[in-house]
Amino acid sequence: MADQKTQSTKKILVVEDEEYIRDLYVQILQKEGYLVDAATDGEEAYMKISKKEYDLILLDIILPKIDGLQVLEKLRKEAKKISAPVVLLTNLSQEVVVAKAMDYGVRGYMVKSDLTPSDILTEVRGYLNGEHVRTQLK
Repeated sequence: MADQKTQSTKKILVVEDEEYIRDLYVQILQKEGYLVDAATDGEEAYMKISKKEYDLILLDIILPKIDGLQVLEKLRKEAKKISAPVVLLTNLSQEVVVAKAMDYGVRGYMVKSDLTPSDILTEVRGYLNGEHVRTQLK
């Protein structure tokens, strides 16, 4: 397990409507010592991002109520600064959507179906440490 003292100060928001995937990510990250918050739809994500500071936001693209890009667009229109890196979660190769997300400052993406729990931790550590990871956008 990672150094609990180091990880315990890192706050991650997992925005995922699929319960199994959301619970898996939350469990993996909490076990590693991160403080994890979760949202099940775009509106809940918007409210949490508006009110709290996170070190990393894992944001699903396809969500109930408003989708992940709409969350980012709404925050941008209201001039709310997101200091945390935003990483899109997707199961699809959505190049057009990912390209559009770059306009909103999205740092990268993770294809959920391609990642093992170990891969998830490697990716999260990379984004938190500002290191290049395999799904980082240029």
